[in-house]
Amino acid sequence: MKDLLVGIFDGKIPPELLKPSIGNIQPSFVDYDESGHVLAKGFDNDRAIQDYEEALQDMMENGGFANPAVGQICAGLITLYDAKAGITKDAQYYDRAVEYITMMQQAIQAGLGDAAASDPTYQILETRKQKLRRKKDRRLAKGAPSPELQSLLKQRPERKREER
Repeated sequence: MKDLLVGIFDGKIPPELLKPSIGNIQPSFVDYDESGHVLAKGFDNDRAIQDYEEALQDMMENGGFANPAVGQICAGLITLYDAKAGITKDAQYYDRAVEYITMMQQAIQAGLGDAAASDPTYQILETRKQKLRRKKDRRLAKGAPSPELQSLLKQRPERKREER
């Protein structure tokens, strides 16, 4: 479990929490083809996913599905995994998003009981679950990205040289 109070009172920010200034980062996309489409470069939401999953674990330990924050954290994880799957072209992340949709539906069921199936949010989640499954099927049908695309996906944003 990470200490949420690190750096609040002493004024010192740990190096792992420091963010580079915007001026020191090159654009985080590359042109992929002549059609004007761009490809995300250096996209990494793994840290956010890890933080959300730790928070979800804490919420489940403190109230389980009755905790109102469980649904909100699951919604964030669904979005993060959906984005990660789309950018990295890896279908396994769609499965993780579907797992969190199911968990969010269980949270709704815990609060509403049998009436959950008629709740609009529950129905929207079911529609989104089906959409993610279709996206996964399309991704699997396309196969693995080309080696050129894989190398582009692995690129990290470069830092500009420090100004003198």
